[in-house]
This record gives sequence, C-alpha cells and structure tokens, in this order.
Amino acid sequence: MINSNFGFTPLREVWLGDCYPESYYDHLPNQIADPFRLITEWTKKDLTQLQQFLESRGIVVRRPKFESIDNFINRQGNLNKPPITPRDHYLVLGKTLYSLHNDLVQDPWQAVIDEYLVLGLDVQSPKNQAINCLNPPSLVRIGCDLYIDTETHESTWGFISELLVQWAKEYRVNINNTGGHSDGVFCPVAPGVIVSSHYKTDYSQSFPGWETYLVDPTVNNFTMPKNWSLNVDSVDTNIAFSDHINRHASDWVGNFKETVFEVNMLVIDQHNVIATKEHPKLFKFLESHGITAHAFDFRCRSFWDGGWHCLTLDIDRDDARDDLFPDRGDNGVYWRLK
Repeated sequence: MINSNFGFTPLREVWLGDCYPESYYDHLPNQIADPFRLITEWTKKDLTQLQQFLESRGIVVRRPKFESIDNFINRQGNLNKPPITPRDHYLVLGKTLYSLHNDLVQDPWQAVIDEYLVLGLDVQSPKNQAINCLNPPSLVRIGCDLYIDTETHESTWGFISELLVQWAKEYRVNINNTGGHSDGVFCPVAPGVIVSSHYKTDYSQSFPGWETYLVDPTVNNFTMPKNWSLNVDSVDTNIAFSDHINRHASDWVGNFKETVFEVNMLVIDQHNVIATKEHPKLFKFLESHGITAHAFDFRCRSFWDGGWHCLTLDIDRDDARDDLFPDRGDNGVYWRLK
C-alpha cells in the first residue's frame, strides 16, 4: 500500500537506498577502485543492520536492484550516483508515489514500482511538469499542512509556484525558509515536538506552540578541509581518488560540512526514532517525551552526505490526512517564514 501523510506516524513500509556492487568499480585502477570497495563494504553492512532492525519490528523494507552496470553509465562514460538517497528523487504524498528526477536507462526501483502498479496503486512519473522542479527533501508533510523551503527552489520558483497553486486546492501550503533541505535542518518527531539544528531557531509561525530542541550549534563539521570524508587517512589523502571524485563524481558527495546529521532522523512512530549516532542530551530530551532513539552508525555518512532520513523513503504509514492546526482555516498558500 502507498500511504503517507506525516513523517512520524507508524511506519509500515519503507525504501532503503543502496550503493553499487563492488564489481562495478573493477574497470578502474586499484588506487581508485579500492576506496570505492571500502565505501561499498561499509555502506552495505550498515544499511543491512538497519534493514534487519526494521524488519524485526514488522516493517517491510524494499531495496533497489542492480542488473547491469550499463544501466548506470552516463553520457560521459562515468557511473551515475547510485540510488543511495531515494528521498532526493521520490516523494510519497498521500496515496501517490512520484518518481521525479530519474533519467537512468533503467530505474533501480522499477521492480518494486511494477509490483505497485500490478496492485493498482498510484505511481506517477511526470515529465516536464512543475513538480519535476521539486526537491523532495525540502518538503515536510504534516497532514493537511505542507511546508516547502524557498531557498532550494529559488532558481525554479516560478514553476514551484504553479505546483503550490495546484496543491493549495487540497492542502494548506506553508512557504517556509529553512535555507536548504528541510530534513537537514529540522525533524518533527511527534505532534508538538521538533528537533532542530542551529540553522533555524524560530518556529513561532510554522509550528506555533510546539516544543523545540536545538542541537548544540558546536555540533558541526565546518572546519573540515574538504566537502567529503571517510575518516580513513589512506582514503582521505588519496590524491588519485580525490581527483576522480572531483572530475567524475562530484554530485555523489554533496557537502557534509553543512549537514547536521543529528536532525536527519527516520521516525518509526511517535515513540521510536532512528539516529545515525548517539547524542546524549538529545536522546535524554526525546526520552522525556516518551521517545526512544535507536542509534545505528552510518560510517559513510560524510561521504554520501546522508543521514537515515535521506537514505530512506516512507512508502506506507498508518495514518490519514489529519489536521493538527484546525484554527488555520481553509486551504491555500500561506507565508510562514518563521
């Protein structure tokens, strides 16, 4: 079933990203291939540990499939970024799954999508439409309210405005300012509770009355010398590997120096969240609200620039389009920058 209206209601089915098999790097010199193989080994092991935990709680976990390296080679003859962060290119809104930015020869999620289509579920792959300009991680769903960030859509705001007008027929669309992917700035973990980074501290208009925990602003990676890291000297100082990333895979790595992984959490339900690493003060705050934080290390987060929210896509949650702000009134577009 496809159904998701919130980010914190009980999770029933989820996509979990993945990286390529190690064999996809065999054509490269070992000086470049070996770091990719290490990244692959660590990434797959950490992802599998989370998958096993989710499945132990009865949650269906879907993974992409890799049938041929030829499906992932771009026009320049290089590998496209692997489907490690499905949140970047797919969106579930209500009972519809949108595939927005896929230009690969074959969608690595196609086998799963085909299953949905056989079941008569609503899967859409729009082309050259306003919604194709959307950055899904910059959209937050809270039932009848949608929150969309302005900065990540600055260059496409005309098209996004067209989309917002369409959505405003069914939702209250709140134009928000988070300065980037919203899931790297704040995380609504339960009704009335937000975990936020230092990038945004005022939620008086967007979430009035909600309690906010602010992650210590000193928790950052600003002083790191470059925009990706594996915390392994033999890789981080590998000039050939760094040159390959800069020339042929710059879009793989993002810029983890700006990312606060502590807020990039996957919420299982209103009493359980998945975090990438332990943060005692945050975990104590969550515990005071009856929320247990489960820490699963993702050792390559500073390479892929992704936490557990980025690495997943909630397909099915046990929820409906409830209204948590009934005093706000009718559907429409509203400016709630704070």
